[in-house]
Amino acid sequence: MSKLLEEILERKRKRLAESEFEHVAVRQEWISNCEKLMSRITEWLKPLEGENYLEIQLEYVPIREALIGDYEAPALQLVFLDSLILNFKPVGYFVIGSQGRVDVVSGGTRLAMLIHKGDDKWDFARREEMYGKPRTWPFNRVTFEAFLADFLDE
Repeated sequence: MSKLLEEILERKRKRLAESEFEHVAVRQEWISNCEKLMSRITEWLKPLEGENYLEIQLEYVPIREALIGDYEAPALQLVFLDSLILNFKPVGYFVIGSQGRVDVVSGGTRLAMLIHKGDDKWDFARREEMYGKPRTWPFNRVTFEAFLADFLDE
């Protein structure tokens, strides 16, 4: 084979190796952000779990993303005393307008959580129209408790 072909293929190999390294770092950051989110929610709800109002179940769910590969990320399932279930399930890192999405799902209730680029701040997001930007509001302890109160009071 010619030296030119070998040089081209070697450059491609190096680019792939560099790209894989970057993708591993992105994947690890995303998993870490999900772990922090699930830990925060668990911490806030531990007192209620201690009173047997709910059960908190942590599991790791498989995710496949074209650019960062196959991996497992943490998910939460909240089981309330009336057997009402609320799931926090990571969807993926590559989401338009954010650096990751976690869906909050129970029956017909669906709400997205989006993480801001470059930090550990999350927003709730709900699409109120078929097209256009979703309505967003910050995720924090107060807004989380308000969301849970609305969810449980239905």
